[in-house]
Amino acid sequence: MKISIDAGGTLLKIVYMENDERVFDKVPALEIDDFIEKLNKNHPDADIHITGGKAEYMSRRLNHDVNISIEFDATYIGLKQLMNEQDLHIERFVYLNVGTGTSFHQADADGQKRAGGSGVGGGTLMGLSYLLTGIDDFDEIVSLAKEGNRDEIDLKVHHIYAGDASPIPGDLTASNFGNVKSGDRKIVRHADELQAVIALVAETVSTIGINLADGFETEDIVFIGSTIRNNDVMMDIINRYVSLKGMQPHIIKNGEFSGALGAMYV
Repeated sequence: MKISIDAGGTLLKIVYMENDERVFDKVPALEIDDFIEKLNKNHPDADIHITGGKAEYMSRRLNHDVNISIEFDATYIGLKQLMNEQDLHIERFVYLNVGTGTSFHQADADGQKRAGGSGVGGGTLMGLSYLLTGIDDFDEIVSLAKEGNRDEIDLKVHHIYAGDASPIPGDLTASNFGNVKSGDRKIVRHADELQAVIALVAETVSTIGINLADGFETEDIVFIGSTIRNNDVMMDIINRYVSLKGMQPHIIKNGEFSGALGAMYV
């Protein structure tokens, strides 16, 4: 059995491969020691590959000869494999890995180059959501956010123009959380607050991605990362926001496992 792990700050993304059967799994990073113990006990002969920030930590505690790879290289290799499997064949693009924070990359026929990063990502989503609502479960956050309406929280273009004609769509955000004092706080629900938090993250990373793509002379922006998985609100905002700029968003299925998958083949 091959076991490949992207050991990140929030999650361990895992790919198990045996007899050409691939299984994806995730474990909270807080449970890393229990996971290491299980690997030592249940899979003593496994071929283990690791990438990510906690790779060295895991390798010191595993009773295995471990192959460690550079995170950015592994992620690109895994991403390209997933893109090929999903019949997405583009050579020049930028991609955003929206994990705990967000990493931005340019990719072409020669490979990938990291263009920068942002502290805004899944950690922002989870932290602000918890501060505002006390909810700390990702699945509950994204599910409840679908029921929300952030119009009383975010300042939209239509708030500013107040019914007059505007040069851009009225439902675009002029300022995230900029309508808190002017909006009706009495009717704001947790669902509204959570939707506003997700929008803050989605619009911030999309804006950076759009500017990066424009400078790289491509219209294709690829999104991966655990923050996007099953996050309908975030995916809807990304798709609309990027498309309004005349660019093409691509959200990769199982994209959060790119690093773990790629580490298996580095």
